[in-house]
Amino acid sequence: MLIYHPAYDAYHCVFRMLLIAESVTNTEIEKARLLDFYLVFPGMVREVRLPDTLKTLRSQAKAAANVYRDPVSGLSTFRDMRHIQEAALKSIAASGLIDIKRYEHGFVTRTEMPVALTLKEKLDAFVAANGPVVEGILTCLSQIPLRGPNGLKHRSELMEHRYDFA
Repeated sequence: MLIYHPAYDAYHCVFRMLLIAESVTNTEIEKARLLDFYLVFPGMVREVRLPDTLKTLRSQAKAAANVYRDPVSGLSTFRDMRHIQEAALKSIAASGLIDIKRYEHGFVTRTEMPVALTLKEKLDAFVAANGPVVEGILTCLSQIPLRGPNGLKHRSELMEHRYDFA
């Protein structure tokens, strides 16, 4: 039996990564991957050790209902998504929507190339349809530094962080 899930849909991943590139300026690839995971599974934000300033995001995440289902293991699902996420970012870089040189150095940086108006409308509709938790992921969660003792890697526990420098 085939079961669809957007976490493993390459085209949906391209859409989400483009949304991240449009919303978050000059971010690390690893952070983009984490944000993508939380866009697919917004309810999993409740598992992140959020700073006190983001208590509202935690309550929004608890209220967020996933149309499909949350993963049994967030860690293994995040690892399984890696190749799809990397292919999606390479595809966006090849199209010229993110800077290929910055991508090669580990960053997702949006270029000046305009996005088609219909695609921009769909990106905005996705944010509006998925409520404040998606806005919180793109604006608040993305502001947490990636590395360091209280970085997003450490807070989410989805990536190795012990050997990171701040």
